[in-house]
Amino acid sequence: MKTVKKKRGKTVKAYCLGEKSPMIDELIKERLVKQADASHWRIFSREATDGEEAETGDYIKLDSSGRPYPNSREFFLKNHRPLGGDEYEQIPKPLMAWDIGEPMCREVEFLISHKGLSIDKSSEDAYFSAPLWGDTLTAARDAVIVFYDIQYDDRQNVTDADFNFVARSEFDRIYDVL
Repeated sequence: MKTVKKKRGKTVKAYCLGEKSPMIDELIKERLVKQADASHWRIFSREATDGEEAETGDYIKLDSSGRPYPNSREFFLKNHRPLGGDEYEQIPKPLMAWDIGEPMCREVEFLISHKGLSIDKSSEDAYFSAPLWGDTLTAARDAVIVFYDIQYDDRQNVTDADFNFVARSEFDRIYDVL
């Protein structure tokens, strides 16, 4: 495992689901965002197969390829500063990350045992898969697993973990290894 941090001064555009936005309207037209009902949405990120679940009030950001990905309202507001309009500054904080070149660690073993992480060594494009955001997300072999939060008990056993896959090109663009 390594410690990573999003690059400083990163400004992102983000959109609150349920608020009027020309960008959300455009993403709906492109079938990258779908409103399931008044309070539920499906977001078709790069890694999504059936669309990641989000709720009205959650935020979506766009990756470098223009694909949306969801952030829960609580996480987004805790980790971003408004700059005006649809621009926000990410508040960088150290996170843990793991990629395939590193030895297996207890945190990834926990994801396999308790969070549904699967590793398909026969597939380069869907090497990793896991149930995240109400969908089964897949990622290529060179993707990085970024841990947003890891909980440990008093014996340092992993009891819970919040994570996601980050495509290698996106990881290299937005994270520094500390």
